[in-house]
Amino acid sequence: MFLIHKLIAQPRLIALLSGVIFPLAIAPFFLWPIVIISLMGLLFSLHSSSAKEAAIRTWLFGFGKFSAGVSWIYVSMHDHGGTPAILAILMVGLFAAFLATFPAIFMYFFQRFYNQASTPPLVSMLAFSALWFAYEWFRSWFMTGFPWLFAGDAQLHTWLNGWAPILSVYGLSFFTALTAAALYFSIRKQKPIYLAFLAVWPIGFLLQNISWTEATGKLKVSAVQGNIPQEIKWLPQQRLPTVNAYLAQTRQHWDSDLVLWPETAVTALKDHFQAYLDTLNEEALNNETALITGIPFRYTEGPFRGEYHNSILAIGMGEGLYHKQKLVPFGEYIPLEQAIRGLLPFFDLPMSSFKQGDKDQALLKMEKGNTLFLIAPFICYEIVYPEFVADMASESDLLITISNDAWFGNSLGPKQHMAIAQMRALETQRYLLRSTNTGITALVNHQGEIIKQLPTQQRATLTAMAEARQGSTPFMIMGLWPLLSLSLFILMLGFKRRQP
Repeated sequence: MFLIHKLIAQPRLIALLSGVIFPLAIAPFFLWPIVIISLMGLLFSLHSSSAKEAAIRTWLFGFGKFSAGVSWIYVSMHDHGGTPAILAILMVGLFAAFLATFPAIFMYFFQRFYNQASTPPLVSMLAFSALWFAYEWFRSWFMTGFPWLFAGDAQLHTWLNGWAPILSVYGLSFFTALTAAALYFSIRKQKPIYLAFLAVWPIGFLLQNISWTEATGKLKVSAVQGNIPQEIKWLPQQRLPTVNAYLAQTRQHWDSDLVLWPETAVTALKDHFQAYLDTLNEEALNNETALITGIPFRYTEGPFRGEYHNSILAIGMGEGLYHKQKLVPFGEYIPLEQAIRGLLPFFDLPMSSFKQGDKDQALLKMEKGNTLFLIAPFICYEIVYPEFVADMASESDLLITISNDAWFGNSLGPKQHMAIAQMRALETQRYLLRSTNTGITALVNHQGEIIKQLPTQQRATLTAMAEARQGSTPFMIMGLWPLLSLSLFILMLGFKRRQP
């Protein structure tokens, strides 16, 4: 009992511990009640504090959350990037410290204007939810964005997921924060009436039965997982053996309508590898199959001569070339390149000088019989952006995403990445086919459920039936305007209603 009282008297420690447990609510653990406990712990730590102190405590919360939740970055920096262990730990800590500033800023305004002793609890509850959503949304685009570790990601398998096609993962975050605030203030103020907000949960359960899109056809799809060790993947002498390994697996699945290879499965530039691609294209055509692969691309002429892109190429019964738009800082391009190139091996990784692809690129196409299917392609990190995916998915029949999560080994990163991809399938009610080098390779249905998955760290090929689907979810039509408008209304009305 003494220890409990001692802990309660340390609000900064409570804030830190509340942040540390946050990642347990999302993949691969999915202990979703923990996210509510985590946010309740944050609210408890903010009680009776000044706005400045609230920012400090929330920064500690964020530091704990991101230090634990993105610890997998260490694997890419140390195991594959050659960065000394101590320095890699320091850099992960600096990254977590930077990310922690975002919730700290928003909770400063929460405490300053919406959570004083004289503030009506209803105002505090709604303002907390609105500002939590605003914080996650801001973090998703500021300085290219890092839309990872959202509170709504914990609700992938709960009743709240019925709201995802309407309000996206951001809406799930809003309702998660509202749930935590309703529970916290009902206990603190001893007013069970606040629990009425928990009605969003059974409503979400009922919404799960609504199909916003409809099936328009069937496709037999295959996703090849090459399991090429990261340490040899980019060696020049490994290029041909790697492609031959993928081709050997593919030849067992030419009866599929679509075969998908992972990100940079072909490690040679397209213009260097064109003769091989021509042969591969002919074989795919003879088998009436679309083959889609990741490949680095270089412009050899024209105004963009010399530019490199991380790309997806469709051949055979497929057609199209897509250049990645959402690049990973320090992985695919180096900010302040002239100043920091060469300081660490991690800053000189293979293919870390890519250029951003243009907006409004055409979707990939594939034919089956006399039917044309449009495919929305996403390379690795791009799948984590809800609005970006929804925009590209609007005219598509199927989503595909390719990745090379071998950079992160068997850490939390690939598992979190897979769950985020599932959320995109749920928001758009589209089937999603995912091909990776070492895992997780899977087919996800329009309800965000994995219907087939390969074991990780193995060379194998997934084959299953996917649905082509058409139609738009409310989120695809309206975007974030409903949530942004609601949050702005709450904050303006709450500011007006607050008591001096």
